Amino acid sequence: QRKANRACMQAYAHLVERYLPGASRLLELGAGTSEPLSRLAPPLSVALDLSVPMLCGRGSASASARVAADAMDLPFQDASFDAVLCINLLEHVPEPARVVTEAARVLSTGGLFLAVTPNGDVVWLFEALERLHLKLPEGPHRFLSCREFVALAAPLDMIEHHRFLAFPVGPRRLVQFSDSLACGRGLFQYLLARKP
Repeated sequence: QRKANRACMQAYAHLVERYLPGASRLLELGAGTSEPLSRLAPPLSVALDLSVPMLCGRGSASASARVAADAMDLPFQDASFDAVLCINLLEHVPEPARVVTEAARVLSTGGLFLAVTPNGDVVWLFEALERLHLKLPEGPHRFLSCREFVALAAPLDMIEHHRFLAFPVGPRRLVQFSDSLACGRGLFQYLLARKP
């Protein structure tokens, strides 16, 4: 299971490299230990999580400042960041719209918001995987449908929304093959949006 989680984090790291390469002030919401992402963090980045032990588990390779706080009530001034990253957090919070509103508030004009979350349109598949012990239960979830996920980005200008099976980016043939197995549904989805 840890290998699968690591592979997912590596895939998400590729998303960050692809879409947020120039972000000098990056805020990662729900950062947890996120080791592959912490290595990409620019010097002025901030890793935010409710859990102090998770933040401490990021390791010494991380250049990020670590802040224990609630993503629904960010302790930062308006326009503090060039990019906000939110990977596998929205399904764990009671008010995902508040998280996105706060992310939009702390983004500078033209700043990018990149979020990844499980695809609620195939929630039955996640339930089956958990029953087969192929996915570790992580507590209560509220999976967002594609429509709900896109609607959350209303305070921002949508650039891209994509559903994917396991590989959001990577070798083109691998991504296409993975997506074809998903029959257009995808287990996960990401969106990229810009603050106007």
